[in-house]
Amino acid sequence: MSTRLLPRITPLLPRRRPNPNHPPVTPALAAALARVLVARATDPTWPRSLAALLPPPLSDARLAAAVSSLTDPDLALPLISWSQSHAHRLHHDASTTPLAHSALLRLLARARRFDAAEAALQSMPPAATPTRASLGELAAAYADAGMEWKATEMCARARELHGALPEARHSNRLLRLLVERRRWEDARKLYEEMLAEEGGADNYSTCVMVRGMCLEGRVEEGIRLIEARWGAGCIPHVVFYNVLIDGYCGRGDIGRALLLLGDMDIKGFLPTVVTYSVLINWLGRKGDLEKIRSLLGEMRVRRLSPNVQIYNTVADSLCKCQSASQAMSVLKQMFASGCDPDIVTFNTLISAFCREGNVRQAVKLLREAIRRELEPNQFSYTPLIHGVCIRGEVMVASDLLVEMMGRGHTPDVVTFGALIHGLVVAGQVSEALIVQEKMAERQVMPDANIYNVLISGLCKKRMLPAAKNLVVEMIEQNVHPDKFVYTTLIDGFIRSENLGDARKIFEFMEEKGVFPDVVGYNAMIKGYCKFGMMNEAILCMSSMRRAGCIPDEFTYTTLIDGYTKQGNISAALRFTCDMIKRRCSPNVVTYSSLICGYCKIGDTDNAENLFANMQSEGLFPNVVHYTILIGGLFKKDKVFQAAEYFEHMLLNHCSPNDVTLHYLVNGLTNCMPSIMNSKYSKTHKKSALVDVFKGLISDGLDPSISAYNAIIFSLCRHNMLEKALDLKEKMANKGYSPDPVTFLSLLYGFCSVRKPRDWRSVLPNKFQQVELEIICRHGTLFDQHVDESVSCEVSKVLQLYVEEFQSIQQPEVFASS
Repeated sequence: MSTRLLPRITPLLPRRRPNPNHPPVTPALAAALARVLVARATDPTWPRSLAALLPPPLSDARLAAAVSSLTDPDLALPLISWSQSHAHRLHHDASTTPLAHSALLRLLARARRFDAAEAALQSMPPAATPTRASLGELAAAYADAGMEWKATEMCARARELHGALPEARHSNRLLRLLVERRRWEDARKLYEEMLAEEGGADNYSTCVMVRGMCLEGRVEEGIRLIEARWGAGCIPHVVFYNVLIDGYCGRGDIGRALLLLGDMDIKGFLPTVVTYSVLINWLGRKGDLEKIRSLLGEMRVRRLSPNVQIYNTVADSLCKCQSASQAMSVLKQMFASGCDPDIVTFNTLISAFCREGNVRQAVKLLREAIRRELEPNQFSYTPLIHGVCIRGEVMVASDLLVEMMGRGHTPDVVTFGALIHGLVVAGQVSEALIVQEKMAERQVMPDANIYNVLISGLCKKRMLPAAKNLVVEMIEQNVHPDKFVYTTLIDGFIRSENLGDARKIFEFMEEKGVFPDVVGYNAMIKGYCKFGMMNEAILCMSSMRRAGCIPDEFTYTTLIDGYTKQGNISAALRFTCDMIKRRCSPNVVTYSSLICGYCKIGDTDNAENLFANMQSEGLFPNVVHYTILIGGLFKKDKVFQAAEYFEHMLLNHCSPNDVTLHYLVNGLTNCMPSIMNSKYSKTHKKSALVDVFKGLISDGLDPSISAYNAIIFSLCRHNMLEKALDLKEKMANKGYSPDPVTFLSLLYGFCSVRKPRDWRSVLPNKFQQVELEIICRHGTLFDQHVDESVSCEVSKVLQLYVEEFQSIQQPEVFASS
């Protein structure tokens, strides 16, 4: 040990010998005193009994010891009153009992009976000055209760009466409260006063001040304070390092915190579990799993076992950065290391599994927590209730809520909110409204989030009157609707073709001082465009700019779409130019609106140019763009171009929708004369769609069925077998029975995806001879558009089928002969 510090070690005080004239108050005597005082209402002899237990002369110190031995302040008051009256009868001086009154103050302080303590202070005789220790106890109790002004008053009284602040252990409680409440000037003033007194500030005092500086991000100031106090009643230890490390981490400087960890070793301070816990906690917030693993490795080297807080941090980080399944490994490590998980551990995993939709595993974890005699709380049940509601398991959610209440946890607004949100997501809005009524019965008022969720759900269900009623209820309950609520209502009315009410809500919103944002203005502009009121839409956009809201992609795209629907391409292009000029890039929806506009007026050349330009801008066309172009080209009798776009669509793995298929079937059948008379030019590649359709029609097959078969074959050759099978069902539902060519097309699909053995699921058990001939004849046509390996596989299946057919036919021939 440093010789510089040896003189500062305080020698042990000599043991105080008991005074034979004032024997101590033993536990037996204390219990006897309590029994007498409790029975004073029914025992008229209680004063004599007390006199026997506390014979005269009763000194102030002896009385104070008796008062201190009582745990109930209500018994201490009559004891002091008895001593005063008893002393008066014996003609003893009863006015100078400061120790007894101070003991009473300490009892009242510990019981937080502040009104009684104030009354006791006021009623103390002038000669009975409260001791410094009793005032310190009161100051500490006030500080612990968060009453800093009263704690400060007690400290001031101690300074006035005794010339010094309360002892450090009491003053520190006020110092800590001032720091927690960011009352930096008051904290610094108190700390300096403590320093000015001998023994007035200790290690803890300095540590509190350093912690305060670190909370403000002033870690360097904290270091300088430690250096200034080094040896002067302050011996730095690992707690100081933990505070400084936490300070660096709190201001985001984890690198400096890690350097300080290394500095500890150099200066001979061994990091503790708390040190690593602080670092791992902050690294967990950043999601730095690699560094966390490194620190855990250091802990193993130092033979420090992670505590439950560290394990919980690691589990939480894994849940957020990777998956709940990987976080389960932490729980297994805890079991293996003998560290018992707490309810926070299980709550972290339950919440993570619920977010991932694995409610079953979350329920298992809840049951495991209960089996381990941990007490589940609202944080255990709330994510589960939300999760099972989203799955539509309302009864299970109800059972969990009842179970939670049975464990003594009253559902709060968060729990009810989870239940309501889950029900709305599951589409059960009526049930969500019933839950809201149950909340009211329990006097738990919904917050703005719950109202928002309910109103959004009602709007999606087109239950707009009920949504309006909820807004009225919100206002009556003094829960102010926000922009989200009003915007949701406006959008709901517009979707329901009710522009009038949407406009009223928009105006009412502004009257209430809730000014719409970009989303709100966009909803209103969308409504005007939907009803063809383009002038109003432009005026709304102008109001939007005046309000300081900058139009975005959605604003421009909505206006462009509105103009294209009216066939006003020039206006749409004007806004497109303005959009680009204002550095707002057109998106896929903008292009689909413009392409649709050009196709609507029959200008497919410009529509194709836009399609090409869109791709050059790095935007990928979707099913909408392809469908619009295919439909527009078929209307202009441009069959080969439409077929090329369909081929391009399938090559890009873009699956056609019902509208695409409708355009293709109608387009092929309506353009049949031009298809039959046309020949492939140099500018157009041979199309499987047109080639197969033409070949089928040439064979005299039904045009509509042939169109479906050509599309089914095109899907199959691009490995879209599921879509082809789905189209076969739709074809049958529309009254077009699948024919042998349909089954042949699907057979190519099975062979393309290398599932040739599954052909029996679509081919009938037997064909007629004529149907078999049709299949074999068109196989040659189909082979031109598939790989040789696929055509060979199809040929093998057909050969097998023909052999089976012949084996069935042969016995029939013999029977007829």
